[in-house]
Amino acid sequence: MTRSDAAKAPLTVIGGFLGAGKTTYLNALIREGIPENSLIVINDFGDINIDAELIDYRDDRMIQLTNGCICCTLGGTLAEQLAKAMRLKASPEAVLIETSGVADPARIADIARLSHRLMLKEVVCLVDGGQIDTHRRDPLTGDTWRAQVQSATRILVNRLSAANDADTLLSELRRLNVTAAIHDIGRLACSATDERSTEAPAVVRARALSHDATSSRGWQSASLAMPAAVKLERLHELLTDYGDVLLRAKGFVCCRDRQSRLLLQFSGGRLSSQPAPLRAGRCQLVCIGRAGERFEELISALSRLGQGEATGAA
Repeated sequence: MTRSDAAKAPLTVIGGFLGAGKTTYLNALIREGIPENSLIVINDFGDINIDAELIDYRDDRMIQLTNGCICCTLGGTLAEQLAKAMRLKASPEAVLIETSGVADPARIADIARLSHRLMLKEVVCLVDGGQIDTHRRDPLTGDTWRAQVQSATRILVNRLSAANDADTLLSELRRLNVTAAIHDIGRLACSATDERSTEAPAVVRARALSHDATSSRGWQSASLAMPAAVKLERLHELLTDYGDVLLRAKGFVCCRDRQSRLLLQFSGGRLSSQPAPLRAGRCQLVCIGRAGERFEELISALSRLGQGEATGAA
């Protein structure tokens, strides 16, 4: 490492497709200990989703963590977010970027190569083992998913136990990326540090995709205010019925049958929820899926549900 490199903050890029487990992994990293003066930039859609007990202070765009680190989304492009965030902390000891679920991490890693304040440490890609076969065959998600896997210097596979042929799926990942360290980490909640590679990260190059993963072409997203309390069972039914077009949904909802506020996440046909603190803000649901009439129907139905109107079966 040169003297100039020693003065740079190491950058870790955390990528992976929608619902792969990036935020769970990031939370685990924070719990296990990152440098106190770290800077975390979230480039995913929707609310910053950091465990409530890790938060000391928050506003709409920035979280002060209990260990003194800052986590933020500042609007604009990622390069603009990072430039603004770096001005908030004069010399962070480390920088972590959680990417959008439809971003190519290689393009984000290139930011470090152009910065005099950053040095690329590694590109981590989270992979949902239960969705490998689906993504590699899907004409919409396939290019984006493959680019994420190919960009990684370390691949962490979770939910592989739900797959029928784990060895074949892991072999597919190795075929796509022959240099990355690949680990089956099982349930992400158990540890974020399972068998970390000690080798220097390989050089990552941005590749041209057959479509721009961050563009709206083929994708459609919507952010919905959900002021009315909803029945969790009905919401689950609605999201599942439109699972053919809905790739990801997450946000906060007020639950009528539980009389509580929940953090809700839907991906890969699975719905999960957990209690959310009242101080976390308004109830809002962010969805991303396949553009078209079916997705628009879903958004209309969710909007009616969130406003307290009954919705019929899909």
